[in-house]
Amino acid sequence: MLKKILYSFLGIFLFFVLAAIGISRLYKNDIKELITRTANEKLKANFQFQDASISILSHFPSLSIEVENSSIIGKDEFKNDTLSQIPKLSIQIAPLAYILNKKIDIQDIIIEQAQFNLIILPNGQMNWDIFQAGPQEAPKKESEPSMSISLNHYQLIDSKILYKDEMRGFSSQLIQLNHEGSGDFSEEIFTLTTSTQVEKLSVEFLGKTYLSEVQAKLEAPIEMNFANMEFAFKNNDLYLNELPIHFDARVAMPDTTIDMDIKFHALKSPLKDFLSLVPVLYQNSFKNLQASGDFALSGYVKGKMNGSSMPGFGMDLRISKGAFSYANVPVGVKKMEMDLQVDNPDGIPDHTVIDLKNFHVWLNNQPIQAHLLLKTPISNPYLKAGLTGVLNLGEIAKIIPQKNTQMSGSIQSDIQLDGYVQAFKQAKGKANGYFKANQIQYSQSETQQHISIKTASASINPKALIISSLEGKVANTEFSASGSLQNYVMYFLKNDLITGNLTINSPLLDLNPWIPKGNSTQAKSAKASNTFEIPKNIDFTLQSSIDRLLFKDLQITEAQGKIRVADQVISMDGISFRLAKAYWKSTGTFSKKENQNPSLKFAFNIHDLNIQEAHKYFSLVQKFAPIAGAAQGKVNVDFSYSGDLTSDLSPNLMSTNAEGNMDLIDFNVKNSNSFNQLVSLTQWNQLKNLELKPSHVNFKISQGRLQFKPFEINSNLTKFQVTGSNGLDQSLEYNILTDIPAKTLQSGLAVSLNQQLAKLNPNLNLENIQQALKMQITVRGSILNPQFKVNVINTQGNPTSTVSTQAKELVKQEAKQQINKQLDEAKSKAETIKQEAAALSQKVRQEAYANADRMLEEAKNPLMKIAAQKIAEKLKKEADRKADALLEEADKKAQELIEKARKN
Repeated sequence: MLKKILYSFLGIFLFFVLAAIGISRLYKNDIKELITRTANEKLKANFQFQDASISILSHFPSLSIEVENSSIIGKDEFKNDTLSQIPKLSIQIAPLAYILNKKIDIQDIIIEQAQFNLIILPNGQMNWDIFQAGPQEAPKKESEPSMSISLNHYQLIDSKILYKDEMRGFSSQLIQLNHEGSGDFSEEIFTLTTSTQVEKLSVEFLGKTYLSEVQAKLEAPIEMNFANMEFAFKNNDLYLNELPIHFDARVAMPDTTIDMDIKFHALKSPLKDFLSLVPVLYQNSFKNLQASGDFALSGYVKGKMNGSSMPGFGMDLRISKGAFSYANVPVGVKKMEMDLQVDNPDGIPDHTVIDLKNFHVWLNNQPIQAHLLLKTPISNPYLKAGLTGVLNLGEIAKIIPQKNTQMSGSIQSDIQLDGYVQAFKQAKGKANGYFKANQIQYSQSETQQHISIKTASASINPKALIISSLEGKVANTEFSASGSLQNYVMYFLKNDLITGNLTINSPLLDLNPWIPKGNSTQAKSAKASNTFEIPKNIDFTLQSSIDRLLFKDLQITEAQGKIRVADQVISMDGISFRLAKAYWKSTGTFSKKENQNPSLKFAFNIHDLNIQEAHKYFSLVQKFAPIAGAAQGKVNVDFSYSGDLTSDLSPNLMSTNAEGNMDLIDFNVKNSNSFNQLVSLTQWNQLKNLELKPSHVNFKISQGRLQFKPFEINSNLTKFQVTGSNGLDQSLEYNILTDIPAKTLQSGLAVSLNQQLAKLNPNLNLENIQQALKMQITVRGSILNPQFKVNVINTQGNPTSTVSTQAKELVKQEAKQQINKQLDEAKSKAETIKQEAAALSQKVRQEAYANADRMLEEAKNPLMKIAAQKIAEKLKKEADRKADALLEEADKKAQELIEKARKN
């Protein structure tokens, strides 16, 4: 398979070589397109390169090919993964060998500053399995390529390889890798001489780091057997920092499976060689370290590795009678004993057994003892562990000195665990003990950070780690906390999700030391801030109370509420605080995930916000509402906000989206230059006495503009109808419409209006006309240079009307008012006439009816009664006639008065 891969890669460049020999350089772009297209037809990935060149003179008589900035990027599941990125690839070929013998004789391949990312997904898919399967054919024995290809030497310079096996929990990094090999690849069996140096080698397995940025060196002859696809390393020494590890290895690759048998050992080596693998020791005056005692290491890797399995492995590590200290340092490590065995016979991760049978060490005069047995780490870890002892940090600082770092205080522990993790979650198994910390002090001069733990006390039970007390200070921040953490065993074993409920109180939370500044010495901190992310594997609910919180120029007080940290998001529910002399309530989220900008999504309710304070502290107000800098008063605001933040956690205003409403409680803009400019332009001097009344405003911020829905502002003079927007580009687009009493005009417009009124009606002038004109004010230009335009318009809203038209309109309005007044007076008189007629007609009826009734009562005999009856009826009819005539006459007179008023 290795040979097949090699031939496939070489085939990609073969097209270029052959074409370059026979085709003019004028067709270089066509050749580049041909190579790219042909390669992509053969690969399940995207191959591309920036440029390529050919030279015969550089290494005459060899042909030199250079390819710049080539890359292979995966598809489908690996579409966002770059398999390889090679800034420079150089190939030297002997052209005569091809012309005479049909042989591709590659004399040298040099790859510089390349990066390779090798990934195995949890389902076993490998991102380097990129060669397209050919057409289906009947199975047959693989034949050798018809064309002979040989390779004499290859070299990898200052490159990087990242390997990540997500299925097995294994990863490795090789940084600043320099590797070269030479041999005759045209032969089926030959010896490949290799030399490898790695400046930083790191290895992790199941979330634990086993090697961290160690130097590695290997000079290894490899017996290559391409006929059987077997490769053997015999009697090789691998150097990890100062530790030599002897190993023998056999690797066979008959198909996609890799069969390996590797044995390694470092028997009875000096302890100092092993200590070189400890970064804090190796990177701090390692040559001055004095050590004694024996160290022994042996191990194996044996079995098959493919997309579904990995080989078995094991390691045995022993230290006896160990001791070390730095020269001229009075304290040190003594009586160091260690017996560690790691075994996995079949490569199944869940069958891994880690057995630290004994770890015993004296740090100066304080003993520390630990043991650990871990089984079935994947399915349901079984853990039997213990740790007892007192760790004096001041003595550690002397024993293992670190530059720019000071620490003191003590940590005491006595814990025992025995049981399955699933049982722990059900409060079963054995888990007891405590941790105590006292007067911990840690400072780092480079980061200028200081951590102080006055006291801390915690205990464990099978289900939770109980924090009974924690008091400390980080930088300027003081805090105290208590609570519990669940799933703590799996968190420390496998970095699994840990959950917790904590109560945190702080008299002062100062965030400013953690915010990167703009000066050059903190540029690295700013870059680090961009890579900062909220941890993925915690789910904490915090009930917090903070007396004072400092963030940039902001000072927040009386903050309290519930905070949840989960899935790389900080969620805040029912948070209340005081800021900028206002009372705030908020609910929302702050998110910062890997390779993403920090972002906010919040709803705010703000009461009694001082406008000057808002402009002073908030860039959102400064950029979108700069008039607030000259305004006075208070507002209530209720709005939702979302948007990204910059690296220093300032709002990215172009990404801001906000929507809400605002109540202007006590608001005026008399100190605004723009307002004074408007007074001067309109010559409406009464504006100087303008007093605005409470108003309600709806607003929206989107795509860099603050937009207002049409709203009204009432005042002691008139009302204003406002609509418009302004943007981050400083542009203004506002329209204001207001009523203005005509008699208050003091400008030349007033003189012109009076002249026209005199022509139309000598009895009219602005002094006795109360009807309001409408003034239209448009605001354009920029915030720094606003442009005002004022028009006095008629009641029909025509801003282009002339002064003459305005005068005619005023006369019409005045005449209409007079007609309406006469009509109202006529209606009033008509109603009086009707009422008087109604009263008189009623009186006539009452008197006639009363006389008729009296005549009937005075008649004594029947004949007189009959006569009286007829006379009474006649009297009543006559009274009704007279009464109706009175009403009819009154209606007629009333109607005549109204008609006369209308005609006038």
